Amino acid sequence: MTAWTWDDELASHLAERFRGWTDCNGTGDMQSLSGYLHPDFLYVSVFGHRYNKQSYLDLAGSLRDGAFYIIHRTSARRLGNVAELDGEYFTHSITADGADLTAHTRFTGTWVLEGDEWVCLTHHGTFYEPPSDTALEVQRRIDAIRGAA
Repeated sequence: MTAWTWDDELASHLAERFRGWTDCNGTGDMQSLSGYLHPDFLYVSVFGHRYNKQSYLDLAGSLRDGAFYIIHRTSARRLGNVAELDGEYFTHSITADGADLTAHTRFTGTWVLEGDEWVCLTHHGTFYEPPSDTALEVQRRIDAIRGAA
């Protein structure tokens, strides 16, 4: 059996790709967001909803201005052209119809190398209660974001 290998350099690269993705969610740039997602993308939210690529783009496009994500832990392992990125993030986002999607999320995502770029094939999130030091760090970052606005 072939073993997966933990890869800190890939974790850093995929975390940057994920940050780019979440930045698109916050700015409404659905054209760029599409480039981070595999054509067969599947997203399962912390609320238990399943989205394909188009329905996820519709959801992300419905976020009100001011949505933001704080990614505070990631790690990755790889087997050939497939990688698993896991970590934790906080999101503050509200849809145009008022649905509050704000949550502390623990996630696992499967990324595949297509040509020369990694794209996300699946992403699954689960609610979690962060430890107090993480909650304080997130709150400081939220205060800094709000202070800069």
